Amino acid sequence: MNIEEIKLLMKDNPDLKIRKIKNDKTTINIIYFETICDTESINDFILKPINQNIIKSIDDIKDKIPSGNLKKIEDEKTLYDSLYSGFTIIEIKNKFLSFETKYKLDSGINEASNEKVIKGPKDAFTENYQNNMGLIRKRIRSKDLVFNEHVIGTKSKTKVSLIYMSNIANKDLINKIEKKLKTMSVDYVANSNYIFENLTDNNYMLPTNLMTERPDYVSFELMEGRCAILVENTPQVIILPAFFSDFIKTIDDYYQNSKNVTITRIIRILALIISIFTPAIYIALTTFNQETLPTSVLINFSIQRGGVPFPSIVEAVIMWLTFEILRESDTRIPFVMGTSMSIVGALVLGQAAVEAGLISPIMIIIIAVSSVASLLFNDNDMVNAIRIWKLIFLLLSSFVGLYGVFIATILFIIKLCSMESYGFDYTSPIAPFNLNAQKNNVILTKNYKLNKRNPFLTKNINRR
Repeated sequence: MNIEEIKLLMKDNPDLKIRKIKNDKTTINIIYFETICDTESINDFILKPINQNIIKSIDDIKDKIPSGNLKKIEDEKTLYDSLYSGFTIIEIKNKFLSFETKYKLDSGINEASNEKVIKGPKDAFTENYQNNMGLIRKRIRSKDLVFNEHVIGTKSKTKVSLIYMSNIANKDLINKIEKKLKTMSVDYVANSNYIFENLTDNNYMLPTNLMTERPDYVSFELMEGRCAILVENTPQVIILPAFFSDFIKTIDDYYQNSKNVTITRIIRILALIISIFTPAIYIALTTFNQETLPTSVLINFSIQRGGVPFPSIVEAVIMWLTFEILRESDTRIPFVMGTSMSIVGALVLGQAAVEAGLISPIMIIIIAVSSVASLLFNDNDMVNAIRIWKLIFLLLSSFVGLYGVFIATILFIIKLCSMESYGFDYTSPIAPFNLNAQKNNVILTKNYKLNKRNPFLTKNINRR
């Protein structure tokens, strides 16, 4: 490797700068990308010391520039990796040193935007890898906290850390994840989800991992015995393994009174049931099983559907699709106008459809209640899974009524019970049943919250 080879890069990289400096009889080349390097750091910590001292060799640079991140480069690969990672390269007589001068190309530490904080700290992960590590370290000040770093991506060279508590986490789980990370072969890592999809061999509809931008959540789960995966340039951290029961819990539950949390979790379970079952049960009762309804209710439904040209299932699918389009548009369009547009769309479209005789009022109520109930879950993968299962229940109920609802329920339970998350049963702690773990399932007890850990993940240290 020599300076002439690096100069050839300037043709296709206009932001690559090579500054030639004469110091006494020595020629020094300062090489850096101005788009990812902090020029003030280069001026203050490299150029000034060079101008103020006589430099004859690369060892003089090491003595004159005070830095813990000044490293000698021995091979071409390290040279280019350092250059593209925001380091400034100092060259004297074809000998090279790297000096860290990364420019902070992130938005700074802000409040979590996708996870509403009711109680607890407001800081959130950013695209800055070092800052994200610091947000976890300031919460867990222990020698047992491990950041096992890997570089993944033949082109992107993305840093990926497997984080765990060495004295708490399951060793088999750690070894399994590390093996996957070491054998992962991709050229570019765009997001945390790239890592997750390469870690698992199963393509489940329901999510088997948790993704969060809250450092307090990651820190809590690490102390529970779980692992976390931190990916450079990504403000979301992966927590694994995840169980089905985890999606009715939030980190804010542990900041509130235990009795109040129990009521809240029951409401979330009811919301899940309402979201998936309500449209299907309505279709079954009004289309196939009218004998189960009181006569007055059946007459009322028939009056409301008078003049509607579509069967109930077509009516339900149209309204389901309309509400899903409104929700998706609310997610995609700018935040300032998103909520107002979705509310106007729901009110105007719903009212117009009823007045035109295309949709019955009761169908709008059924689909609206079902859609609002699913909003209690903020995990996008879980919301998408609920959306698909709702449609499956709808279609089966439209063919055989309540029998279809029963068949869909059996299929849903079978699917849940057949899933696993990194070697653990997805339905834990319900199946296999663990009596002690029920104190942090639907019910949250004060004693468990303060003194216990997840018994499935921590075999030896269940007590805090």
